[in-house]
Amino acid sequence: MSKQKNMPARGKTRKPSPLIIIGGTILVLTVGFLLISDYLIENRDPRATRSIAERKAEQEGTSAAFRNDASLYFSNAQGDTLAAVRVEIAESEAARTQGLMGRKSMAEDQGMLFIFPYEEYRSFWMVNTPLSLDIIFVNSAGSIVTIQRNTVPYSEESIPSTAPATYVVEVNAGFCDRHGVREGNLVRWIRTAQDERR
Repeated sequence: MSKQKNMPARGKTRKPSPLIIIGGTILVLTVGFLLISDYLIENRDPRATRSIAERKAEQEGTSAAFRNDASLYFSNAQGDTLAAVRVEIAESEAARTQGLMGRKSMAEDQGMLFIFPYEEYRSFWMVNTPLSLDIIFVNSAGSIVTIQRNTVPYSEESIPSTAPATYVVEVNAGFCDRHGVREGNLVRWIRTAQDERR
């Protein structure tokens, strides 16, 4: 008699175990968190990212002193100079790898010139670089083939050229827009020490 009283009535469903409820809730929350995180990363505000990067750079050590290796000029097809910057030259493998990593600031008329031994499609990234930059890819004839504007500091995303390049110039973000520098313009430089023209 007592056994029949404890038996569940027919047609009634059992309640799910508390462990199943907790596990299902955690799964739903995890998936939701991943989807929201992915959306926020894809739609991040580069200005906010740069602001965070600038604060991080301030907490890290001081930037390396800028080295004035050459004067570099941007000009249009008619030969009119659009802008001039003093550049530090990165010619060795080690110097090209280091680039502007760790540099916290750079004057409007400063930049870095990367010189490679041959022309090919090139790709840069912003790892350990606190400055937002305009990255200018230049072919062996001195013509600008690609400008990647307003790069995101510390980003690990690839920043490619759209055509083969032998030289790359890095200047402060917005420099190209401020000075009217665009694809098809020409680049030349004069080394400070040897006074060699390019």
